[in-house]
Amino acid sequence: MNRNIVVSLECFVRKDGKYLMLERDAGKRIMPGVLMAPGGKREFNEGLFVCARREVLEETGLRIKNLRIKATGNAYLHDLDQEFYFHFVFANYAGGVLTKNCPEGKLVWLTPSEILSHERVLAEIRLLGNRLFSTTNEVLSYTAVYTSGNTLESFTIEAP
Repeated sequence: MNRNIVVSLECFVRKDGKYLMLERDAGKRIMPGVLMAPGGKREFNEGLFVCARREVLEETGLRIKNLRIKATGNAYLHDLDQEFYFHFVFANYAGGVLTKNCPEGKLVWLTPSEILSHERVLAEIRLLGNRLFSTTNEVLSYTAVYTSGNTLESFTIEAP
């Protein structure tokens, strides 16, 4: 069986109690119009934190520090026949000026409650809820299956 797998990440950058989020352009092939953290695909043999720093800098113009893994998972998108292995990485703002021309969409600073109540937030983020934004050392692992776009067919958080 051939598998169409993408290895990627999203990085939640924290500054002054808010997180930098990306409202993806409506014309995007993957998750159009969905609110998620900045991030992207890992390059060949690229470390997770190196990728997070690179993607955040490329998309936002910001530098980050104090990186930590908060969640890891697998998501399958039926409509695109594509599987994603990814990490949700959290980091603190370290410097730089936020770009006004993000190639992926519109960048916005939001509180955790604003993120979780946003009508177009990535379904995985909504279902992980406050556990995702907690300050505990808990690392979450889960699987998700999407029928199309941001519509979930199934979602399971794994027990440690």
